This record gives sequence, C-alpha cells and structure tokens, in this order.
Amino acid sequence: MTCLILTSVLLLIAVAIDGFSPKHLHLAPLRVQTPPSLFASRINQSIDLDSPKVATQDKLSEGGLNIYCRCWKSGTFPLCDGSHKAHNKETGDNVGPLIVSAAKPDVDDVDDSVVDDATTDGEKTTILGKLKSMFKGGDNADGLTTKEKLAKMGLSALLSYGFVSNMSYAVTLSLSWYGFSTKTGLSPLAPGQWKPFLAVYAGFYVFNNIIRPLRFGASVVVAKYFDNFVNFIQNKTKLSRKLSIAVVVFLANVCGTFAAMGLGVSIASTASGVPIFPPKV
Repeated sequence: MTCLILTSVLLLIAVAIDGFSPKHLHLAPLRVQTPPSLFASRINQSIDLDSPKVATQDKLSEGGLNIYCRCWKSGTFPLCDGSHKAHNKETGDNVGPLIVSAAKPDVDDVDDSVVDDATTDGEKTTILGKLKSMFKGGDNADGLTTKEKLAKMGLSALLSYGFVSNMSYAVTLSLSWYGFSTKTGLSPLAPGQWKPFLAVYAGFYVFNNIIRPLRFGASVVVAKYFDNFVNFIQNKTKLSRKLSIAVVVFLANVCGTFAAMGLGVSIASTASGVPIFPPKV
C-alpha cells in the first residue's frame, strides 16, 4: 500500500513537471530600461557644472567688439574659440557665435549731454563757455582737435559743421561786402578794389575763427537734421547710404553755400546802394 502511494505521488510529480516544461512556457521578452545618461539632455557638459545656473556679465568699451560662444564647448567660455566648427562637422548642426559690438554714441546723445550740462541748476556756465573751454588752444581736454572730435561724433556732425561753417563765411562775406561798399561807395569788383576788400574781409575772417566754438555748438544742433535729410533722400530715391550722403553734401554744402553767398551779396549791395557789378565806362 505504501509502495502504491509512493508510486502515485511520483507519477503526479512527473506529470506536473512535464506539464510545466520550459518548451510550454510562453514568456514575454524581458525589456530592461536603463536610466538615461546624466548628460544625455544637457547642453552644457563641461562649464561650471557645480553651479545651479551659469550666468555671465560683460561690458564693452566704446567701439569694442566681442564674439561669444553659443555651443557651450569653447575653452575660453563665454568667448568663442571656434569649437562650434568641430561640433557642426560632427553633428550636422549649424550653431554659430554671437557677435556683439558697442557702437559709438549718436550725435543726439552728445547734444543732450551738452544741453544738460549747460542747464544744470546753480551752474552759471553757458554752452558757449563750455565749448570755448573744450576747444581752448585748438585742442580738447583729451587732445583731439575740432575736426577729430567731430569725426568721433559721427558723419552727420561733420556734414553739419561744414554747412554751418560755409553759412558763417557767407555771412562774413556779405558783411564785408556791405562795409566796404558803404565806406568806399564802390563795389569790390570795381577795378583795383579787390585787394582792399580782402583786407576788410580778413578782419571778419579772424572774428569768424574766434567764434568757432559757437559754430561747433550750432553744428551739434543741426546734425540731427542732416541725418534726417540723408534718411529722407535714401527712402525717396532708394539710393545707397553713400550716394544719399553725396546728394546731401552737393545740395546743402555746395548749392546751399553758393546760394547763401549770392543772396548775402545781393542784400549787401541793395543795403549799401552800390551795384554788385560796376557800370562799364
């Protein structure tokens, strides 16, 4: 009896084992998901990794230029060292640097500073006085001459200074013409009168140089209108910036100067009662 029971148990165990044989198992393949790499989703993989945020502050001097890294691979970060080229070649990316330049101050900024300085409460120095001190001895405090300072301020200031100077000399010519004609009763174009007239004009010319700081101040004010005029010509004619400037120079500094001289001499002649061209004998 005991043998029969043992035999039955062994048979059941054998059947059970055969029923759960590995050939009858249908297990789904095991998929192991490994955790993502620490740097798989990071742009920055080497710079200041211990910081919660990489922030950089920089300051450019006037007229300066810096080239900043945007690929986070530069060895001179935040400045670019060209590492983006190898990165683009390896990955097919198209990342490039950020180029930042500090432009020189606009003429409007200089104008505002002059006006603000001259109108400060309790300050009795006039704009003319400030300009005279700026150009005392023909040089500025920083060693720049009048033309060099105007060049530093921009092309519009140079153009306006030329225009203002031409208008100033046109007025000087007219005053000289009026004074000479009134005193002598003759036109400077009369025979033998040109050299005496130039002597009178020389006195006004010296005075015109004395008031150079005033001409400079006027050119600073007029500069923004020159810039607007250039932009107007460029927008209306679709010319390039250089050609638009050339048109403005021709209209204002050439045509305008001759027109002002002609008008001034005509007024001087009328006021003195002496005709411009002496009558033929």
